[in-house]
Amino acid sequence: MMNKFKLPFGFLRAKEMPGPGKFNIWIAMLGFSLGCIALIVSISILNGFEDIVKKKIISFEGDLRISGFRNFEKELEIIKYMDGISFAVPFKKRKGLIIAENELTEMLTFKSVDLRYLKNFYNIDYDYKAKKDNIPEIIIGLMTAQKLNVKKGDLVKITSPLDQNLSFGIPRVNQCRISQVFNTKVLDFDNQVVFIPEEIGNSLFVRKKIPDGIDLRLDGLTSLDVKNKIIDKFPYLNITSWKDTHHQLFEAMKLEKIGTFITLLLIILVACLNLISCLLLIIVQKTKQFAILKVLGASYKTLENLILKQSLLIGGLSSLLGLSFGLLTVFVQTRFGIIKLPSDIYFVDVLPMEISFNDIFLINLVIFLMIMIAAKISSSKIRKTDFLKVV
Repeated sequence: MMNKFKLPFGFLRAKEMPGPGKFNIWIAMLGFSLGCIALIVSISILNGFEDIVKKKIISFEGDLRISGFRNFEKELEIIKYMDGISFAVPFKKRKGLIIAENELTEMLTFKSVDLRYLKNFYNIDYDYKAKKDNIPEIIIGLMTAQKLNVKKGDLVKITSPLDQNLSFGIPRVNQCRISQVFNTKVLDFDNQVVFIPEEIGNSLFVRKKIPDGIDLRLDGLTSLDVKNKIIDKFPYLNITSWKDTHHQLFEAMKLEKIGTFITLLLIILVACLNLISCLLLIIVQKTKQFAILKVLGASYKTLENLILKQSLLIGGLSSLLGLSFGLLTVFVQTRFGIIKLPSDIYFVDVLPMEISFNDIFLINLVIFLMIMIAAKISSSKIRKTDFLKVV
């Protein structure tokens, strides 16, 4: 049985095809390949940055946050021993003022936590056992340290006037030592948050009787599963995930991905227009061959299928080549990190790339539909041609 693509392939490689026809075919194939490579690489870069931002947010804030307690001690004891929860860290938050010895000041958010959780939960390198004196220790961000012109080991004063009972008209001030300077390089955390010990938080936030919330780190279960388990036990609690808290950021990333996809799809669109011109040129150049097939009993549908197969050969093979090269680029960069980034500008040292099956499927689906549309437009020329007059 003759291969179904043998005749269409023979039309494309026929020696009598003039130079312009072959040139158009090569241009169309190059367009499909480059478009597919650009889509794969660009989408994988956006996915890579999104994944890193997500991981940094989770490492700094946790997977879930709980608030709205009625009986805090009882609820905490039950929640922290639930399946799928590896850490449950209570915290208090309040705006406050940090004052350096050089009199520079900065208004920040003080987050009062048990500092023993900083390394394992908040991914901040801190050794609470290394404390040498009774001066309380705080942990500030790199941008805050640069603004205050302070460094690790310097003494500062902190106060929270908004949550104070005033004594003689002067708010309570605590002297602390900077024990660590963290650098997350994402979402301006380095210029927003200062970690302070629980005992200092309790002395500053005198109006707060219980913690504002609990940060949860999950292990083995999804956020939705754990959230449902907690709601089943305590339906009145308010539970938010990192995605809820930063939904605007990730919506912006999603729109950026859609915009990039549509923009780069214009390359494929241009290749499709070139493909249409190629197929129309083939129909004109091969009119006699089509006429012979018609005389031999071929129907218009058979001739249209011939054009469809030629379209699939040109667009499909070139797209497959572009897809293979794009995925190879993603694999090599992910495995070896060949393309470096300046770490003082970006929050990563190498260009991140990540591609999913859904992205590959969507790209291939769109390209296939565009190829089919190009074939349909081109094959309409066949029904308008009276091949019997040509013979």
